[in-house]
Amino acid sequence: MVQTLQAKNVTLRNLIDDFGLRLVQDNQFFREWQDDLPAITDSEKQFLDKVKRGLLQSY
Repeated sequence: MVQTLQAKNVTLRNLIDDFGLRLVQDNQFFREWQDDLPAITDSEKQFLDKVKRGLLQSY
């Protein structure tokens, strides 16, 4: 039987434990998501760095 969860009820810990999600730091991983993108502003970069720090602390 398939169980459906609302996204608001899913945590990073659930994804790690239930689906084997793991951190990949290979810069070549998903290149299609990185190539030919528009430049981001300094404030966008700062925000993304803050998100990344928060994600890395959860490991």
